[in-house]
Parts: sequence; structure tokens; C-alpha cells
Amino acid sequence: MIGETIKSGDNRAASPFFRVFGGRLKVADGDAVAMGKSVGNHSLEWAVLSTLVPGVVGVAVFDGLWRLGGCWAAWLGLLPMTFIALHVLGFLLGAWSPRGTFLVWSGALTAWALALLRWGGETPLVWVAWLWLGFIALQVLGMIGLVWQRMMRVEGPKGITLRIVLAVLIHLGIALIWWQFGAAWGASAFVGMVAVWALGTFNPTNEIFGPMPMRLDQRQALLTIDDGPDPEDTPVILDLLDKHGVKAVFFVIGDKVRRFPELAKEIVARGHELGNHTMTHPQHSMWSAGPVRMRREIEECSRVIEEMSGQRPRWFRAPVGHRNYFTHPIAAELGMEVVVWSRRGFDTLDREVEGIVDDLTRNLRYGEILLLHESTKQAPQVVKRVLEEVAPLKD
Repeated sequence: MIGETIKSGDNRAASPFFRVFGGRLKVADGDAVAMGKSVGNHSLEWAVLSTLVPGVVGVAVFDGLWRLGGCWAAWLGLLPMTFIALHVLGFLLGAWSPRGTFLVWSGALTAWALALLRWGGETPLVWVAWLWLGFIALQVLGMIGLVWQRMMRVEGPKGITLRIVLAVLIHLGIALIWWQFGAAWGASAFVGMVAVWALGTFNPTNEIFGPMPMRLDQRQALLTIDDGPDPEDTPVILDLLDKHGVKAVFFVIGDKVRRFPELAKEIVARGHELGNHTMTHPQHSMWSAGPVRMRREIEECSRVIEEMSGQRPRWFRAPVGHRNYFTHPIAAELGMEVVVWSRRGFDTLDREVEGIVDDLTRNLRYGEILLLHESTKQAPQVVKRVLEEVAPLKD
């Protein structure tokens, strides 16, 4: 059995903004993977917070000392009082986790910034208060992103209904902007919505509409082979995989499985997995499929795979990676995880084999998911060369 996917929904960040926009979880290979998932902070967030929080605390201490004792009190007391504030006050406020600590300091410094703006009078330090409030505004944006992520994980009919309601509300919001602020603002909001939708649909690795695992929790890269089964390529590829002792996932098309059931059975018999790649592979129109058509494409493919091979697919990949707004809740309801890839060589184009292999294997790490294809003129050669590079990773 192929290993489990590594989810990228949590990158260890404490603040909402970095949890959403801080990038995917990146940890070392091997034994450090388990430790890296739970220990330490997000690296970029650590750099920002370790500079920003002490800096703003220092400014708040300096401002308070200046108001209480004047210039000399402020400069002489800055370092010791900042040290006390960061350690003693932090202890007294009480927080026993990175996220709890972030919330405590966010609340305390936001209260100071608002108080300075409201009652601080004329002071050259007002820009620091605005800087901190701008940082907090980013956290609010991150909180909205976290809520959106949670909603995008709702499965089945509830998930479809929720997405339709959200789409209606977003369009109503754009109409309200148009009505209140004019055509220019309304058109800009509409273009922004379309841009986000296009990013979530046409960028295969984007997670706006749901999680897209790109790595596995296993000590070797995974070959995934799309667009089969193929009577010319599949037998050759299976022999190559056997020769190198590598297991793969074949993302198969339902219509082809129905035409070549013996090949689907042979894939399973040799210890590989079958993934769902839709019933008809509508690569030019999958992006525009509504929930009814989307369900039909995915459900029929799974049914045919199970009938012909006896194996129920647990992974789904959209044609060309163009899953859309309704893909995730339907796939989840049918017991599948939407999986993309971390490497592709564009092997369906007329490219040299060595160039394809280099794109797929250069600086390859454990657990990466590689995208290859059947039904191309160079498919066996590409698989052979990739296996020569990937197989040593098992050792």
C-alpha cells in the first residue's frame, strides 16, 4: 500500500496570517519528519515576531517612561523595563502554547496602540501604533482565510450547498459595492473575484478550494501515471516497475478501464493502486462542470474501477489538474482525497526525454509525487529513465 499524504493545512505558525499565507509545511526527511510537524515555529513568522513584538514592546515602554519621568527616565529605563515587560509581564499574562502567547501579546499591544491613538496626544511614536494595527489587520485577513479553509473542508451535499450559498453572497457583496461606490469599484471587485476563482481552478497546486497534498509520508518518491490504461504502454510500464521494485499509482480514465479491464486487473495484481481520473477525461471543460456533471464524472469512474478491478480508488486527480469549485466536497463524499503533484515534466508535449527526466528528478526528495503519463510516444522511455533515478531513493 502506498503511504499516506502529508496535509499542508497547518504549517506550525502561531498567527492566523502565517497559518494561511506562510507557505506549506517544510520539514527534513527521515526521522525528522515526525518531530518537525509538531516542534518549533514557522521560520518566517519567527523572524517577523521576534523583531516586531520586542520592538513594539520597547516603544511602548519608552513612551510610558517618557510620560512618567521624562527623557532620562525613558533612555535609562528602556532596556531593563523592556526586559521585565517581555519576561515578567509575559509570565503574569499567562500563555502555555505558541498560539496562546501570540494571542496574549496581540491583545496587550493592540490595547496599547488604540490607547495611544485615542489619548496619547501629539507624539512621534504614533507611526509604531499604526504599524502594529496594520499587522493586526493582516491577522484579521488570516482569520478570514482560516474560516474559509474550514468551510472548504465541508464534504458532500452540505459542502455543495455551502459553496453555492457562499457564491451567492459574494456576488451580492459585489453588487452592493457597485451600488454604493460606483461602476469602477464594482468592476474591480468582480475582476478580483474572477482572478481568485481562476487561480483556484487553473493552478493545479492552489488550495483555495480545498487541500491539495503534494507529498507522502514515506521514504521514497511516488510515481503517478495518468491517462491509462493503454494496451501498448501499460504492460511495458508494469514490467519496468517490477524490474526496479517500485510501486506506483495509475490515475486511470473510466472509459479506458471499461475497454481494457484486463489491464486494470493486472495493475492491481502487481501491487499498484488505481486512482480516479474521471470517466471521460474532459480536459477542456472540467473547469466549468457543475456539481451534477462533476459527480457523474467522478462517481462513474470509481464504480467502473471497482467493478473491473475489485479495488476502490482512494485518490482523485482532475484532468490537467483543473478541479473546480465543486470538486473537493464530491470527491470527499465518495471517499477520495484530491491529490496533485510536486513534480511534472510536461511529458505530453514534444520534448526530449532527458529534459523531462531532469525536471522530474533533479534534487528529488523523499515523499515527492511525480506526474507522468501513458499514451504518449515517449512514455516507456520516460518511465525507464525516471525509475533509474528514483529507485535508489528507497535505500
